[in-house]
Amino acid sequence: MARTTNRLLRSQEDQLSLQIESLQNGFKKISAAATLADLAKQSIRVLRRLFKKSKVDLAYRPQNSVEWQLLVNGKAKGLDRLHDVLGGRKLSACTLRTSSTGMCAATAMGDKSVVGVAVQGATSRTHFSDVDAALLRVFLHLFEAAYQALLHRRNEKALVFSLNHRVLQLNSLIDTGIEVSKLDQGASLQQLALERAASLTNASKGLVRVKEGDRIVEESFFPDELQVQGSLGERQTIATSFTFANRTYTFELFEKESRGGIISFEDTDQMLLDALARQVHASLENRFLLEKALENQRFEQDMAVAAAIQKKIIPEQLPALAGYDLAGVNIPSKSVGGDYYDCIPLANGSYAFIIADVSGKGVPAALLVSSLHAYLSAYLEGGIPLSQLVQRLNKVIWRASTDDKFITAFFGILFPNTGELEVLNAGHNPAYLLRQDGTVQEFGAVGLPLGMLDMDFPYQSERVTIVKGERLLLYTDGITEASDEHEEFYDIHAPLRDFFLQHKPEKAESFIAQLIGDIRRFTGSAPQSDDITAVYLHRLP
Repeated sequence: MARTTNRLLRSQEDQLSLQIESLQNGFKKISAAATLADLAKQSIRVLRRLFKKSKVDLAYRPQNSVEWQLLVNGKAKGLDRLHDVLGGRKLSACTLRTSSTGMCAATAMGDKSVVGVAVQGATSRTHFSDVDAALLRVFLHLFEAAYQALLHRRNEKALVFSLNHRVLQLNSLIDTGIEVSKLDQGASLQQLALERAASLTNASKGLVRVKEGDRIVEESFFPDELQVQGSLGERQTIATSFTFANRTYTFELFEKESRGGIISFEDTDQMLLDALARQVHASLENRFLLEKALENQRFEQDMAVAAAIQKKIIPEQLPALAGYDLAGVNIPSKSVGGDYYDCIPLANGSYAFIIADVSGKGVPAALLVSSLHAYLSAYLEGGIPLSQLVQRLNKVIWRASTDDKFITAFFGILFPNTGELEVLNAGHNPAYLLRQDGTVQEFGAVGLPLGMLDMDFPYQSERVTIVKGERLLLYTDGITEASDEHEEFYDIHAPLRDFFLQHKPEKAESFIAQLIGDIRRFTGSAPQSDDITAVYLHRLP
């Protein structure tokens, strides 16, 4: 009897060992399944080897569902048995029910879905032991492990796909940024960005709207002539905007497409749209800065031309007058200035002296200087009296200038042989004449600046004689109003009249150099605020 019992136990142990080995071999196959259907197919083969000649059903209940799906129909009435055992309740662990002729078991998966197995004996005499129940439990644990491996592979594949898609989106974003930056001025940056954004996010449609205040100034659509009507769900629309040059640019995308239909936009879609909008914003700013740079370049070229023209108007070297030493200087505060001086020989042997200062600086002032030079040269050739000449200049300058532009000027006609000098001051700084006795005679303004009023103002000239040894100084207010770092004027700190009295070098050029040097020492590091111009005449002893 004992021998029989021992043989029976050894036989059961051998059978159990074979069944466990079968489960282990079967796990290798089911854990390599690529789909749920393949997993069920491989699993049913393992179950049929475990429970030979039995009918086996394999069922699956998805997450948050009460309906079972029969993955393998082995005629074991598995759905009925599972409904009897579980109903619609949720599972947190393995549940098993056995009878003399069948077994029914179910277990919850990691994703809260449920798998169930029903086993029915081939005949009414089939008996399932505790060992069979234990094997069924082991199988369900192995199935759950294989199912988790399947989910991990799916997630890994989805993650790899997602990463590849993000890399593609990033590369496309970079390419779009490069293309946007290269577009010519006639191309629409926002249209290109809209098309790329729709492509990268799988949006079915989109638009870009440009507004100034409440007024729409431009719209771009994808596809063309898209009309967005009605109200879409919050997750079916994404938008972004920026403001540049008083215009608001708004990008909107609608209805993200997928194989399963319209789905919600993802956070990365919003990030892509924001990034593309920033690229458009940056490109618009770059275009604006480029246009400004080109404008500045053209302006600098125009200023260079104006400066070259002005250099031809203001003499590089004054004419030599027998018995006189003459020097002049003009230092504009910008590349072109509004100061002017000249000494023009006339047909009767006399010389016309002029120093002038246009209100304002830069190109407008330089243009008015050019007009004064042209009209002055024309009228001097006519030989008309000085007072009439200035009257005519007043009228033509008034017509040639705007209301805020006028010219202060000092005119002189010198007859070198006699030293006779006819002078007329049209609103200019007083000229200084240093007499032999050490006194200074001033020639103040006797008339309005040129171009200030459209009227026949009666300008009056006066005549004096410059005798040997006497000196004449003409200047503009760029000298007297030269300011230091504390915005104090040079003429207040060191009156020009006193400097004129104290400095009497042999050479006219030396006086000019000493004067400019004294001004530079006074102003220090302060920038030059106005044009500096002076003319110095010395009748030699």
